[in-house]
Amino acid sequence: MAGIVVTSLVAALAISRPWQSGESGTPPTAETPPTMRPAQLPDRTRSVSIDFASVVDRDTDWAAVNARLDEAGANAVELNAGRIEFTAFDWEAHPDAAAEPGTDHLTRAARALHRAADGSNRQVGLIVDTMAPNWLADHPEAAGVAADGRRAVYQASASELVDGEVGRRLVDLVGTLCERYHPSQISITELFLSDFTFGDDDLRLFRRMTGLPDWPRASDGSIKEDASSIKAWRAAVIADLLARMRERMDATRGGDGARVDLAMDVRINWKYPARGDLASGHEYDVLLGEVERLVLWAYLYRTRRPADVERILGRLEAEGLDTSRLTVSVGLWERPPGPPVGPIDLAPFVAALRAAETHGITSVNVTPLSLMSPEYWSALASVWNPDGT
Repeated sequence: MAGIVVTSLVAALAISRPWQSGESGTPPTAETPPTMRPAQLPDRTRSVSIDFASVVDRDTDWAAVNARLDEAGANAVELNAGRIEFTAFDWEAHPDAAAEPGTDHLTRAARALHRAADGSNRQVGLIVDTMAPNWLADHPEAAGVAADGRRAVYQASASELVDGEVGRRLVDLVGTLCERYHPSQISITELFLSDFTFGDDDLRLFRRMTGLPDWPRASDGSIKEDASSIKAWRAAVIADLLARMRERMDATRGGDGARVDLAMDVRINWKYPARGDLASGHEYDVLLGEVERLVLWAYLYRTRRPADVERILGRLEAEGLDTSRLTVSVGLWERPPGPPVGPIDLAPFVAALRAAETHGITSVNVTPLSLMSPEYWSALASVWNPDGT
């Protein structure tokens, strides 16, 4: 009887984890994720990020995208896996989050894109978006609170990230992606702690983590929102969440999850680059203590020039930041995302691409796929693959 129970349990596990098919000699199927982390990583990484809407769109022509990646010389892709409230796959712990139940959009995209025309394997990374507007609409007490009492629409409070359900689900989502797909890296995006960190719950957390009795205040009693203690605390909150993600990843696949890099998207401090954007909690030195890589948002929009990107990278190199642990992400948005939005002009796009590969940078990303018209693919190829090889 015990043997029957064990056999049945093993069978049940195999059925509930179809992504592991093929690991022990079983032929892979369309539902089996491909190898996303090649054994031999390239000296220089050139990646394209694919936004969530494109990942889950059944009309996305993945064969055409793959051909474009080949033409451009891209050896890596980043697939947006979603948020805690909607995902591009069936999340066993939270099935109601699936964008399309029964469809593994990540495996579908990865199987189409992981192999380049020359037979080499592309790196396939996954992106986790930390915003949660639907969750916060249903759980307003979890939203961050500004000093004037306004509640955030997209951002959870600091205390919710440290002690609450949003933080726990983010850690679980990262761990699930690591276990299920074993990607080249998992990148955390839209994780900012600016403005909306002043609720009563956050004050209690601030006291607990800093030992201070209250927010720093001006003589009129208002909160000194730009106080260094608040900025340092915000970085510590983000670092705590990243540390828990890293610990969860390390525990997957019998410890093999430790080989999957954890990356963090960060804003740039255009005035004092090496400090990072302290108001957002993006203190580079602190975050690099918990992740393998920072992804710098070198987004020009309408306000920056490509020369600004090279200047920033020069300053980072001169001030001793390890540029081998940085990815420079060139965004196509002409302004912060939000409909309708078009791409930046072609000339600054090309110039930004060239600037991004200076001062020891060996990893460059272009985002998002949805703004990559044929003209931009050609421009990308002119920089990354000028010989057409």
